[in-house]
Amino acid sequence: MPTTADYQRWITASLVFRCLFLAKNYLIVPDRLHRWCVVGVVCTIAVLIGCFITYAYVEKFNITSNFFYGRVKFSFVDRGYPEFFGYTLELASCVLFVLFASIHRKKCWYAWAAIMFVIFMDDALKLHETIGTLLSTGLGLSPVVGDLIGFASTGLLSGVFWVIGLGRLTGDDDFCAYLLFTVYFTLLIFFGVGIDAVHGVIGKNLSQTLLTLVEDGSELLITAVIALSVLGMWSRQKAQLNNYN
Repeated sequence: MPTTADYQRWITASLVFRCLFLAKNYLIVPDRLHRWCVVGVVCTIAVLIGCFITYAYVEKFNITSNFFYGRVKFSFVDRGYPEFFGYTLELASCVLFVLFASIHRKKCWYAWAAIMFVIFMDDALKLHETIGTLLSTGLGLSPVVGDLIGFASTGLLSGVFWVIGLGRLTGDDDFCAYLLFTVYFTLLIFFGVGIDAVHGVIGKNLSQTLLTLVEDGSELLITAVIALSVLGMWSRQKAQLNNYN
């Protein structure tokens, strides 16, 4: 006789399988526009990573005659080329979530548009650092405490949007898709915060190029997966409606 624990394991396994199935379906779509977007994004990321590795190599060995010497914007710095591409992907995800929610009347996806906009504001405009600076200046807090409160504030804001969207779900398919993007968001936090903390603690003893690729490169990759998955979700929904009609 199956126990409650058995049912829970079955439900968990079923959700994991459905999320993996959706992840594949949203990234591999029989749609020309989506295929070209995948090719374009993958090629752009490959070029950016290649340029970053070349830049790091010529800087390390002081090859001053090389074109990449001193071209710091090819690295993963604020306002660098890889970061600008990440900002573009974040804004594209935000717009796609808004359009999907509006066209298909699924309000839960407005929450993800808001979450991606918060991520964009934090990456491009230093939202949590700005909040931390304001708190430090206005309340006399230390910069470290102010920065922590600013980071917690942006995290709390994203969490509020996530809960609001969860309450707007209308079916099992939306729930699995919502869960999938939650996994992507969790990975984004892991690479952006967790690996960054590891970088700060043991970074001096490891290759800075490798750590940067693991941290910032993985963030860029996950952001690309989110953007392409939203487009894939839209393409799948459009195909289903066309078949239905």
